[in-house]
Amino acid sequence: MSNPIPQPNFTSLGGFRQQVYQFLDHRKDAFFELIDAVIQTASARSFAELSLAPAFERQWPSLYKALVEVTYDEQALNELCLEAVPTKQVAHFAIDVTGIRRMRSPTLKERLYYHSAAREVAGRGIMIGLPYSILAWESQRGSSFSPPVNIQRLKPDQKATAVAADQVLWLGFYAPSQLEWRAALDGAYGNEKFFAPLEGKAVQVVARTRCDSVLVRLATPDQYGGKGRRPIFGPDFRCLDEQTWGPPEEEVSFEDSKHGQVKLQLWRGLGLHKKGGLIPLELIRSRIHTEREQPPEAHWYLAHNGKPEQTVTARQWYETITHRWGIEPANRFRKERLYAELPKVRQAESSDHWLMAVQLIEWQLYLARTEVTQKVLPWQKALASHQLTPNRVIQSLPGHLSQIGTPVRPVQPRGKAPGWPAGKERSVPEKYKLTPKSRKKPVQVSKNE
Repeated sequence: MSNPIPQPNFTSLGGFRQQVYQFLDHRKDAFFELIDAVIQTASARSFAELSLAPAFERQWPSLYKALVEVTYDEQALNELCLEAVPTKQVAHFAIDVTGIRRMRSPTLKERLYYHSAAREVAGRGIMIGLPYSILAWESQRGSSFSPPVNIQRLKPDQKATAVAADQVLWLGFYAPSQLEWRAALDGAYGNEKFFAPLEGKAVQVVARTRCDSVLVRLATPDQYGGKGRRPIFGPDFRCLDEQTWGPPEEEVSFEDSKHGQVKLQLWRGLGLHKKGGLIPLELIRSRIHTEREQPPEAHWYLAHNGKPEQTVTARQWYETITHRWGIEPANRFRKERLYAELPKVRQAESSDHWLMAVQLIEWQLYLARTEVTQKVLPWQKALASHQLTPNRVIQSLPGHLSQIGTPVRPVQPRGKAPGWPAGKERSVPEKYKLTPKSRKKPVQVSKNE
């Protein structure tokens, strides 16, 4: 007698969906059905097409009303996502800025210029739209599962470094006490503006910095000549001048499965200059593929260890740095399959609601990854559970939605809408001028932008 096929158990996913529904308030049913509609729709050319999904039992105008009028407890939803992070091992987080392109939307307030690989403004790497700072958990190294726990929109009066510092402090305050974590960022954050707010805070963060960075040391007693005021700072540490480095506190070499022979050097007791002192930091120099005749140039990283009682080795910082890669393909997945740029809303707050829906979808995909029965297309190969990608899970999840169930209440019949009142004037949407924060030369844009 053959063994019965094990049935999937979606207990954790079902519980997560129930809690999400409880934290939603106005337009909760339409908003929740919209989330399931995204999961069921493999290819949507317009936002209205999501109303054709079997899970969406309302008429298509409810899609837009769900984004405009939905209310929810944002803090509770973010904490719910954070609680889903496993605590059995060190959790690695990453922060990056991604933009929602809205080039030709003059009636959308608070649009900004932001940097991107695409060249849509004056032939440069500049875009127009709504930039978002995403704090995401990296499930494992080399995996594109990178579900966010906090997404903040950059407003015209905000800097990406300041928002990222606030997100790190939020993580340090709300992370469960049993969760050990570290965060990694790219080169845009390896400076004083990002690390200054973190001074004295119990967080562990590493960010790439420039190869020509200059750090300072505090002066030692033997550097005082006996006359005048005692010096505050000792000799500089210049990344381009090896003569200023001195012996590292830690130096390690090992074989990495992806980067070949790796050599790490770590210096402590350094910092970035500030008025009257320095911001204490650790400096890491990383070289990969040292077995080659011409290895790549070395990369430099600044690390802040706000827990002096816990020593973080160079190898541990390296693990956090290498985990950051997953946020890049995750940003692409959000735009291509989760339709992050699909709704052309008029209010920036509606775009914030849509990004929250995208965040909740990603966590559902992560919680379902070990239970879904894979739906494999003819040209695809079956993958092991630890190799599943978000795209493969969302491809297989629609067939299980009926088994998982939905907390949404049945649709109540209503009368015909009265329509636009006779004699009431229609207002023309206000257009907002798009101006850069600061530029040496004005960027030439078309009148439609």
